Amino acid sequence: MSDGSIFMIREASALEDMHDFAAANLEGLSDLGYVDSFKHYHFMKQNLFHSLIKILENLGKKKFRASVELFLDPAFRTAKDLEHQGMALAAQDFILSLEKTYGQGIFKAILESHDERYVADLQRYKDAV
Repeated sequence: MSDGSIFMIREASALEDMHDFAAANLEGLSDLGYVDSFKHYHFMKQNLFHSLIKILENLGKKKFRASVELFLDPAFRTAKDLEHQGMALAAQDFILSLEKTYGQGIFKAILESHDERYVADLQRYKDAV
């Protein structure tokens, strides 16, 4: 997967007939959240998390729900990066979009069942807004 894949899936998610295609390819996008092995990876990740916000909006919470856990580790890991603020803020915005979409209680339960340390991180991102 690459920046082109991010763009293709984001654009496909805007078309209702392509929702199943977009949802089926989210796992590949989540793998990009772990990539940091090339010089300008932070631009790709910034694009990834900005695009995921749009994909989440386009697919809706029901279709995206099966993939939420795939993005938690890369999003929270990226959100803590102090060296590349644009990328970190994009990841934080995505995390806050997840909470807005699923609601505070449900999203907190998702985080607690995945890794309860993320609950404190989420609160820090909310306080910063």
